[in-house]
Amino acid sequence: MNPVRIYAIMTRHYFLATHQLERFFDVFFFPVFALVLWGFLSQYVQGIQGSTLASFLLGGIILWVIFERVGTDLGISFMFDIWERNLINVLSTPITFLEYLSGLITISLIKVFISFLAMWMVASFFYGFSVTSLGLGLALFGMNLILFATAFGIFNITMVLRFGHSVGPLTWILPFLIQPFSAVFYPVSVLPEVFQRIAYFLPLSHTFEGMRYTLNTGQFHWNEFTTAFLFNIIYLTLSIALFASVLNKVRRSGKLVKIV
Repeated sequence: MNPVRIYAIMTRHYFLATHQLERFFDVFFFPVFALVLWGFLSQYVQGIQGSTLASFLLGGIILWVIFERVGTDLGISFMFDIWERNLINVLSTPITFLEYLSGLITISLIKVFISFLAMWMVASFFYGFSVTSLGLGLALFGMNLILFATAFGIFNITMVLRFGHSVGPLTWILPFLIQPFSAVFYPVSVLPEVFQRIAYFLPLSHTFEGMRYTLNTGQFHWNEFTTAFLFNIIYLTLSIALFASVLNKVRRSGKLVKIV
């Protein structure tokens, strides 16, 4: 792995972001808009049910955006390179696919950090919700979300490599398909039993359950964190292995050139 090549990928996306408004919206507009939309709803609910429920909603929104931004941004950045017919130019350089992915992941983390700061300020100013109320758990929750989002994003890219850019819209759709099972805004216990079994295997559900436990008790739920972390390691390993296998097959079959 050459850090200079990874930095080159990051620099390219920086310059693209300064000239393409839709990339800028991904960092600021959509995360802040989602927070404002749900934040005013949580204020209304707060007047009915109390401050705890409002904190659950706001905390869930912020943590969900961390996952959704990283997970989808990997696939979206990859699709941009395909749509702009730039991927073949990148791969014709000495850069490896691992370095290319590392650059995309780093860019996604930078974007989500900027989005997080924007949401933090909006949540504090408009709704009086401080993300620091989660304490050290915030960093641990965020780490689990980023790990799963990375595995999720690599899986999205793998599907595009395997089936072509026609499945690109899955990059936007898949996160919302698993959202009902992720217990973002409600506990797993309210789900039907079948859905609860699905939720158990999602690191997201354990992360959001841990968040609500921390907001409610002020203590960190280590069992939920550990379960989510172990699942993340499994999924990240499987996604990398699947990516390597599919990449090897499309290279040998010549399909990679057709995709790009």
